[in-house]
This record gives sequence, structure tokens and C-alpha cells, in this order.
Amino acid sequence: MKANFIRIFFKDAYDWYTAKLLKGYNSPATKPRKKRNKFASLKRKAPKIPEFTCPQIDQIIDELSSDPHMKANKYRKIKNKMEKLRTQNELLRESGIYWYEISKGLLTGK
Repeated sequence: MKANFIRIFFKDAYDWYTAKLLKGYNSPATKPRKKRNKFASLKRKAPKIPEFTCPQIDQIIDELSSDPHMKANKYRKIKNKMEKLRTQNELLRESGIYWYEISKGLLTGK
């Protein structure tokens, strides 16, 4: 269900973006090589994707669980916040991949 929704959403976003923002790229005067070069230029300037943070989050939770001075209530609060951070990182990474694929499709024609 989720994959089907993403596919539909991707197609709608792609259609809207090509119609509104990249009218010049659909003209016969714009050559495919120019689109590929533009995409390569944008990709070089993009910030690097950080490594997965899940191992660091797991390490922090393990260290906190072994701390003898940590109260159970405080540990649960910190663990819940770390799990929320993990979920947000995953969503952010998925969002980055989604927009990368859209821009790649628009600028390379694939």
C-alpha cells in the first residue's frame, strides 16, 4: 500500500514540477547533454549524506542502561527521545532519496 502511494505521489509531483518549473527543458532547443551536465553539477555541489546514526543511538542507549545512577523513569524518557530521533533520521533520509530521484528524473530524462 505504501509503495503504491509513493509511486502515485512521485508521479504527481514529477508532473507538476515539469509543468511549472522546467518548461525550458522540454523545448527542442535544450539538448539532453545539457540536462545531464546540469544534474552532475548539482550533484557535485550537494552536501554529503551522513552515515546511518542507528549504531550511535544504540550505543548511547546501551551506555545509559548500564549506568548505575540512572533512574528507570529518566532512562525511559531518554530512550523514547532517542527512538524518536531515530525515526526522524530515517524519514529525513527517505525524503532525501525521494527528492534526489525526482530531480534525477527531471534533469536526466530517466
